[in-house]
Amino acid sequence: MSALAAFRGRLARALPGDSSAPLLACMIALLGFLATLGGGALVLLGDDVREKSLSLGDALTLQIPASASTARIEMSLALLRQTAGIRSVRLLEPAETARLLEPWLGPAAATDTLPVPRLVDVTVEPHVAIDVAGLRQRLASIASGALLEDHRLALDGFRGAAFRAEALIALGLAAVAALGGALTLLMTRTRLALHRATFELFHLIGAADGDLARPIQADALIQGLLGGAIGAVLAVVALTAVGGAIAPVRLSASGFADWRLWGVAIAVALVAGLIATGGARIAVLRQLARMP
Repeated sequence: MSALAAFRGRLARALPGDSSAPLLACMIALLGFLATLGGGALVLLGDDVREKSLSLGDALTLQIPASASTARIEMSLALLRQTAGIRSVRLLEPAETARLLEPWLGPAAATDTLPVPRLVDVTVEPHVAIDVAGLRQRLASIASGALLEDHRLALDGFRGAAFRAEALIALGLAAVAALGGALTLLMTRTRLALHRATFELFHLIGAADGDLARPIQADALIQGLLGGAIGAVLAVVALTAVGGAIAPVRLSASGFADWRLWGVAIAVALVAGLIATGGARIAVLRQLARMP
């Protein structure tokens, strides 16, 4: 064993354990939990944006009053098919409309006895401008009360809201990372104060600052990785449980097998370890610079 290795071993034995290390791990676990929740929320929010973009990005919906005659319905369909920029037009069957209304009216609702409008699913060509306002007027002149909905406007609003939410989550993640670094600095300073006499002694006999900082760094790395991993795993469990209850179709099939959530968890644990290590090193070197 080299003299440097023997010195490091004596230094590590000279720093007895204290309550600051497990306390640091608990704090980082809480921050890791919050960070993983934020990362998972970004993943699920991205799924929502992609799903709505695929389903509504090129879609219009026409509602024709139930009182409209078959001839007026056919005239409305013909007008849509003749409009430049419209790719497909499909009149939904009453059974399909009933399935769409089932979440609000219930499965036992007799939709055939209700004045349920006929729905027309309209698909437009991507990036093609259509005079929706003029088309609405012409459809209303054919079937009084006909309503043409442009889902692209709602999609633009949803994308804007999603972008703002993602920005807030990103700021929250940055704040969590900064708080983790600040907590590591504080806990390391506390540990140095508890063992100040030991550090001053080794510092006076000529120990290098890097060698003095190394055992504190190593311990902070362990506590950061451990705390970050525990918090991240708990967050994945919470996201799967809550997400499965809110959006069972999306998460019930993947659940714990969703590699993206585990990727976020692994990244959080690694970043927690790095932040803890960096914070501990900065705190030790600053304190040693003040020692004689």
